Amino acid sequence: MSRLRLRGYTDVPSYEPGQRVKVHVSADDPGSYTAEVVRLLNGDQHPDGPGPREEVVETAANGSYPARWQRTQSGGYVEVPDPDGVLAPSGSFSVHVFLSSMVPTRGRQAVVSRWDDATSTGWSLEVGEEGALRFVVGDGSGGTASVTSERRLFADTFYSVTATYDADAGTLVLVQKSVVGSTNGRFGKVFPIDSDTAVTAPATVRPAAAAVPFLVAGVAESAPGEDGRTWVVACFNGKIEAPTLLAGAVTSDDAAVLDTGALPEGRDVIARWDFAEGFTKQGLEDDVIHEVGGAGLDGFTVNQPDRAMTGWNWQGIEEVFKYCPEEYGAIWFHEDSLDDCRWEPDFEVPLPDDLPSGCYAVRLTQGEAVDWVPFFVRPKAGTATAKILLLAPTYSYLAYANSQVMQNAPTAQAIMGHFTTLEEIDLELNENSGYGLSTYDYHVDGRGCQYSSWKRPILNMRPRYTHEFGTVWQYPADLQLVDWLTTMGFEFDVATDHDLQEQGVDLFKRYNVVLTGSHPEYYSRQMIDAWESYLADGGRGMYLAGNGMYWIASPHPQKPWLVEIRKGEQGDQAWRARPGEYYHGTSGERGGLWRMRGRASAKTWGVVYTSHCLDVGFGYVPMPDAQDPKLAWMFEGIEPGEEIGDFGLVNQGAAGIEVDRYDQSAGTPPNAYLVASSYSESNNWVLVPEENYFAFPGMFAPEHPMVKGDIVYFSTSNGGAMWSASSMAWCGSLQYEGCDNNVSRMTANVLRYFAQDGELPEI
Repeated sequence: MSRLRLRGYTDVPSYEPGQRVKVHVSADDPGSYTAEVVRLLNGDQHPDGPGPREEVVETAANGSYPARWQRTQSGGYVEVPDPDGVLAPSGSFSVHVFLSSMVPTRGRQAVVSRWDDATSTGWSLEVGEEGALRFVVGDGSGGTASVTSERRLFADTFYSVTATYDADAGTLVLVQKSVVGSTNGRFGKVFPIDSDTAVTAPATVRPAAAAVPFLVAGVAESAPGEDGRTWVVACFNGKIEAPTLLAGAVTSDDAAVLDTGALPEGRDVIARWDFAEGFTKQGLEDDVIHEVGGAGLDGFTVNQPDRAMTGWNWQGIEEVFKYCPEEYGAIWFHEDSLDDCRWEPDFEVPLPDDLPSGCYAVRLTQGEAVDWVPFFVRPKAGTATAKILLLAPTYSYLAYANSQVMQNAPTAQAIMGHFTTLEEIDLELNENSGYGLSTYDYHVDGRGCQYSSWKRPILNMRPRYTHEFGTVWQYPADLQLVDWLTTMGFEFDVATDHDLQEQGVDLFKRYNVVLTGSHPEYYSRQMIDAWESYLADGGRGMYLAGNGMYWIASPHPQKPWLVEIRKGEQGDQAWRARPGEYYHGTSGERGGLWRMRGRASAKTWGVVYTSHCLDVGFGYVPMPDAQDPKLAWMFEGIEPGEEIGDFGLVNQGAAGIEVDRYDQSAGTPPNAYLVASSYSESNNWVLVPEENYFAFPGMFAPEHPMVKGDIVYFSTSNGGAMWSASSMAWCGSLQYEGCDNNVSRMTANVLRYFAQDGELPEI
């Protein structure tokens, strides 16, 4: 029996003592399960480490609960409530839409519909099983009529499509015309696409009014149930733009006008939706889909389809959607997108008023099935209970949430330099699409996933999970730091990226020193602003990570649990946004690397990402700056010239996985000390793509001088300071030999020095 028959999630990442945690659970098996709140200290099962550690926390919610299975609605679509049946005309009507199907032969995919699938009532324009468009009407008594195009759709090609029910003539008409431009799809104008057609078929039944909403990119499985929910099936994969419903049967001349994006004169427009309406300089106002034809029937998106996409008429001149909304009217829908499982909460956990800040989980158990549902506890608003803050990189957790890169990417093992390791969680994610994707995965239609949500079970964010790389990664790796801090007797608070996004620099100001987790790769502009302000005003930071502050992330303005990430032309990337689609719909900001927007991490943390190195780790050799008497406090208990971290629980070395370098040309402050450097002997340590201006031999270790990890220290104004370990594997060496090692001693030396009250001397 699989252990993964029970899973859950909380509604937000972090809470304050005294608040209530909503827990959403779904179980495959009937009966009951038990729930216990536990404080997580360590999850790494490495035989040379201390092993998993967790402590039960007594709460009123600990106990037994009835088990139930909860359905997840996957797939992006637009829903338009229509209680008065305006969008279910009783006589002749026509539907027009621009569309580009990315995988037309994948199976039935609805484009626009007012259709009840259970009773075959209403009407639906859809892509059929063979990749050809089909317009179908149903009378609700089992009778249907349809017309199917004689030309299958080309993938990634825009079409203007008009479908008509003519009650007087007793016909169904379907007209499709390709609208290929120089830049709006995979083909250009020189390719003679033979897919324009007009087909007429008898309408043997009259469409009845379906008691379901009007939908874009799906059909209703049945009328809404007692809970009021509409379950949507046959979701579309591709772009849809400007759906329009017109009264009466349009003529061929009318269809030709619609092909241009205009409306034919003399035709009564029942409703028309503009997907670009609502764009502002800050991005999209909300998830509302505006009806602009006069019916007043606004809709809303479900499962966050991709907004601010290039449309059928994109010219390739303006690349910023907010400055040219008329060419960005498309939404890209995917059958496997997910922004919220929308499960009902099973129970709530009242957190004790005196609960210490830290990393927690609700441990769910049903027979052999066990799941840990993680959450964080921060201090009460405006307070701190320690001088040290650990910032959990929850934006990066979301970026990697439920990643399936290593089981799906054909080059994954070559990139890693060793075999992929898979466990039960990986197999479950591969077989079950209901958990949503990471921003390292592709949708089924080939588009990289650009949204990630907290409101779903994040199975690889579990304390005992071993990543596909063969070691702990992200959250389980950060628990190594949590356990070390606890073992060493440091008092510390915990907060998250989401808290920093909401509170800004005020969160940091309550602490003498702020620690990163092992991999804070994804950052918003507001988060970088907070770090800069904090350090410049005398704050102190410890970057215990590699490849940090790298990709641009934007939270959804109304859904703080959701982040948007678009990969740009540079960087270590699993996918790349298409031309014209680099700007985030949620913020209006350009996506990609922060370095390409003038905000390299070296300007804040003193180092910049330089190499991924997933096979083996190494130690750091002290550099001449390490001999400066002003840094003697850093080396207490460490012999002069001693190699730092040539050991560890993560790839056998403190420098590894991904590392950063000292580089004044990238923004490292001139007063920074280059304390120690790690040089690899492995050819699998490779230079990052943004440094590769031209391909030539020697772009990897040990030949290339930039392929290294550097420990860096510098002071800031007003008694502040920054210390960077520059490696994702650093925290994996802290607990080696029971914390009795030079990585542990150096980290403790810096942390004690930074945590003290008063200004530090500028050196």
